[in-house]
Amino acid sequence: MRIMFLSWGEVPRISSVYGGQVVEVVAALQRQGDINHVSLVSGYPMIHSGMVREKWRYKRQLQKIRKRIGSQNFSTRRLPVPPVGVHPKPWQLPLFTCGHHGYLARKIRNQSIDIVHCRSYVATHFALETRKRFGMSFKVVFDARSLMPEEATITGRWTEQDTAYNYWKKREAEMLAQADVVVSVSEPMRARFARLGAKRSELIHLNVAINALDSKLISDTSRLESGSPVLAYCGYLEEGSWHRPNNLWSVFQSFKIHCPGVKLLVITKSNHAVLRESLRTYAGEAAVSASTFTSAPSPSETVKLLQTADLAVLSYLDPDNEFEIELSESTFATKTAEYAAVGLPVLVNRYCGGARDYILSHNAGVSYDPVSLLSIDDVNRVLELAKNRIRISEFARNDFGLPDNAARWSALYNRIMIED
Repeated sequence: MRIMFLSWGEVPRISSVYGGQVVEVVAALQRQGDINHVSLVSGYPMIHSGMVREKWRYKRQLQKIRKRIGSQNFSTRRLPVPPVGVHPKPWQLPLFTCGHHGYLARKIRNQSIDIVHCRSYVATHFALETRKRFGMSFKVVFDARSLMPEEATITGRWTEQDTAYNYWKKREAEMLAQADVVVSVSEPMRARFARLGAKRSELIHLNVAINALDSKLISDTSRLESGSPVLAYCGYLEEGSWHRPNNLWSVFQSFKIHCPGVKLLVITKSNHAVLRESLRTYAGEAAVSASTFTSAPSPSETVKLLQTADLAVLSYLDPDNEFEIELSESTFATKTAEYAAVGLPVLVNRYCGGARDYILSHNAGVSYDPVSLLSIDDVNRVLELAKNRIRISEFARNDFGLPDNAARWSALYNRIMIED
């Protein structure tokens, strides 16, 4: 089999979720015996966040990707589009694809590609248009990652009443019917796509760099025994996003009521000074003094930092209405996989359905209400679970470990190649 990964609109970088969920997957699939070729084609905005933050140093990200998967297996295309990521409005969408269909068709033909693995709605839209326009027969994997039309309403990109939302819901239905398979990151998401008419709806979990795991660190209970457990949070944290600072501060303070010695570890590339001031305003100087803010240059470094904690939190947000509650039901988040792989029992916002169901079904944490917050029983429960992090880590490695997931992807590719 010959596979092409297609990302279109995302900024390629090895030191982010893209590195862990795209680049490392490509590298792992290149080691699968029944796959002859795996390449990555990435179209990204001419002006993007990496250029603003890193300027000329951003090129190092591309160099590292080429080194990781082979320069001959990595092609890029600069797109004259606004930096809207994977949430273009209908009038912007032609800017992402105009003049590029022929380029993609040539790449597919020259590499004799059997399957185009599309990361995101935009990539799937582009691949399906190309297949139809040139009468090609390659298979399309719709790797959705999220419910994009609804996701954009949370971040304020558009509203439920907007024509952009209606356009993408209609296009979503078409893509689900036309793609050979749609793959989800949580069971609620898989079931939702099946209800919406997917030709085939499958579940393959997110990936974690399990090679960075250290059993000695995971087994350490010294902080628990001293009454100073470390509560970890990793990932983006900003008002107006899916993951809001005040929701994290409220859980931390609630935990602190029942366990005064708890410390907070925040691993994020969001602005640390802004977050410290937000925490100071919300909970006072004592809370800031009990907190550490840091960042990690790669997914594997994030995992290493998480191993120095004892438990974790997925604080998310408070849904404002039934629409947001329904959307939240599919939420899993990469951080959930990272927490579990490190063996951290998780305090999970009850509205994060995908993460909640996984954590509770594996006896790996507790679900809490973001309004009433934590009871003493909740706190005692996760502290008890934290005494045996190895158990949590072992089953999570099977679900989120990259070698196992690469084998699952390979098996799925084989199935869709032999089935109509």
